[in-house]
Formats: sequence, C-alpha cells, structure tokens
Amino acid sequence: MKIRSDGTLYTIGAVAAIGIIASSYLAVQGMSKNSEIESLLQERNALLKEMNNKSAELTTASTTILELRTEFDDLKADLEDLADDYRDEKDKNDEFEDQIRGLAGTLGDLDKLAKTDKELLAKYSKVYFLNENYIPTKLKKIDDKYIQEGKNDQYFHASAIDHLEDMFKAAARDDIDLKVVSAYRSFDEQTSLKGQYTQVYGTGANTFSADQGYSEHQLGTTIDITVESVSGAYESFAQTEAYAWLQKNAYKYGFILSYPEGNTFYVFEPWHWRFVGTELARDLDRKNDSFYDLDQRELDEYLLNFFD
Repeated sequence: MKIRSDGTLYTIGAVAAIGIIASSYLAVQGMSKNSEIESLLQERNALLKEMNNKSAELTTASTTILELRTEFDDLKADLEDLADDYRDEKDKNDEFEDQIRGLAGTLGDLDKLAKTDKELLAKYSKVYFLNENYIPTKLKKIDDKYIQEGKNDQYFHASAIDHLEDMFKAAARDDIDLKVVSAYRSFDEQTSLKGQYTQVYGTGANTFSADQGYSEHQLGTTIDITVESVSGAYESFAQTEAYAWLQKNAYKYGFILSYPEGNTFYVFEPWHWRFVGTELARDLDRKNDSFYDLDQRELDEYLLNFFD
C-alpha cells in the first residue's frame, strides 16, 4: 500500500484491476464489432449470391424468350406460307369454278340454242323456202277478244304468245284496240290463199302475197293487225293511231314491221308484224335497220335469247 501525496491510499492491485477491466471491455467491444462486420459480410455474400442467382435466372429467361421469339418468327413465317398457299389454292379453285360456270353456261346456251327453232329468224320472203311439212313446235289459240269479228280461231307460237298479249294489253291501256286478222297459216292454207288472190289480182298478187313456203305466217310468229275503223281496207291502216302506236312501241314486245316502205320484197304492208324477239327488235329500232337488210348470220346471233 502506498500513500498518495494528497493522503489518499491506493494499491497497485487496484490499478491493475482497472487496467484489466478496461482491456476486457475493449476486447468485448472489439469482438462485438467483428461480429457485426462478419454478419454484414454474410448478408452481403447472401445478397451477392441471390443477385447471381437472379442474374442466372434472368439470363435463362432471356435465352428462353429469344428461343420463343425465334420459334414465334418461324411459326409466323410458316403461317404466312400457309396463307400464301391457301390464297394460291383459292385462286385456282375460283378460276376452276369460273371455268366450270363458264362451261356450264356454254353447255346451257348450246342446249338452249339446240332447242330453239332456227327457222324463226330466217328470211323467207322470196329468200328461203319453208317446206310443206314445217309446223311450229307448239301453237296456242289467241284469246277471242283480240280477234277481229267474223274471223276464225287464230293461233300463235306458244312460246311467244305472252309477248303478243302483253303488246295488245299495253295498246289497250292507251285506248288502242288492236285486232288480229290472221296469224299462223299452214303451207296448205297459204297455197289456198295465194290461189284466191291470184284469181282476183292475177300476177299482181305477187306484190303482196307470198307463195306457199315463203310466207312468214307459217312460222307461227307473224300476225296481220287491224282496228275496227279500218275493217278490210288494210292499206289505210297506215293512217291510224294504232299504226303510229305500233311504230313507237311494237319493238318493246319483240315485234317488227316486216315490209316497211321501200322494201324490195312486197308492197308496203303496215298491217304485217313479225315477232323476232325483244333483243333483235330493240337493236333494229335503235339502228333504224330493217330485218331483211341484215345478213342471215347476223340474225342467227339473236336466236339464243329469242323467247326471253
């Protein structure tokens, strides 16, 4: 034990103890800091490891996305190729269908044309001869209300009679009362009629009456028309409102005037009207042409739609 100058007593052991305590405290504090650092290092390492794992996962995901994109692009290209192939096949099919339709239409037209009597557009007035055995495929009786009083039953081509009746009905709506004097005449009837005319008029009958086999009436598509005010004076029919109406409207129903003024076959016959189909009648009216001025080949082109 020593005595300090101020009289305080202390011992060397106490001082040593204090030093030991201080050293221990510092050691403990150092150990604590090291532990914290180690913990932080471990956390850092764990985070780095997790980051590396995430980076690896991201790399894998990127690779997968790239592979999927490549597959998608390949699939898209395949689909585009398929679409092109489909369009090509569709175009081929459409073209084939068009060919089939065209062929069917052609066959239909040929069948229709084969069933249409080619004589119906032939030029018979002193040009072609229609033999004594020719009879229209089918005739139908004209309604009595359209027949001139005192005349026998009259017949018209069954496939064209609707056109005839439509024309007469249209005329009636305009207060024109058309009457049929004569329609279908057989070869023998024409022979008899021409004989009667020849007895009365001699060779002059040739200017207005056809010989048998050359008459349009044998076709069953031709009519002689009049009105009550004219009666039997058919030449004066040209001065009637009925004739003016026919000149303006007959073509709409497929009828034409066979022998207009100035024709080279017979005298002007304003009463004599022939059904040639609406298509040909319309074209003749538009061009102001005459049926007998056309070449037979031109006329035959209208056979397909003759009854339409």
